[in-house]
Amino acid sequence: MSQKNVNTAAKESKESSLSTDQVLDLFDWIMTVPGLQFPDNFTPPADSEELVAFLDAGPDYLQVWIVAGYPVAAAAPMDGLFITLPGEGA
Repeated sequence: MSQKNVNTAAKESKESSLSTDQVLDLFDWIMTVPGLQFPDNFTPPADSEELVAFLDAGPDYLQVWIVAGYPVAAAAPMDGLFITLPGEGA
């Protein structure tokens, strides 16, 4: 059994392995889900992972949040658009 010093071991990266195009596809898919909720006050879901896609067309970006590998929310913050999937709350 190999030993590892847990105090000095490299932390596991939280970086997403999804490309910008994949995050944009996921955002587009979320927009097609029936019954989307558009909360006035949005807080990212607890224990969620944030994926960000910066747009080439200008200083804009889109966000998607996933929990356990499933999308639960999305946003276009510079446009004031915040979305949660049905049943996910905000």
